[in-house]
Amino acid sequence: MHKVKRYKYYFQQLEKPIVIEAISRKRADEILINLNIKMGNWMNIKDLLDLRIETLVIGVSKKEMNKKKLIWVGTNNSKSGWMEEDEYLKIVIRNKKQSYGK
Repeated sequence: MHKVKRYKYYFQQLEKPIVIEAISRKRADEILINLNIKMGNWMNIKDLLDLRIETLVIGVSKKEMNKKKLIWVGTNNSKSGWMEEDEYLKIVIRNKKQSYGK
């Protein structure tokens, strides 16, 4: 099983990092290079200030996409590894109720 990580590339000319989710640093770099080509090669390695790598934690790591709050549930529980936070909370609450009833 591959562990997806979040790679944050901080560039001098950008206020916020470019965030890429990938299974390896090599793959994240490939995605960044392809993005740079599509955007007209404006990124220069000399402008890279920092790279931070985050391990995604089930039930803790969050992100927002298309105005929806998502929570990391892992690739064993969802194809993308992400689930809408409301749906996740319903499952957690239902499971807690079931465990209290035992």
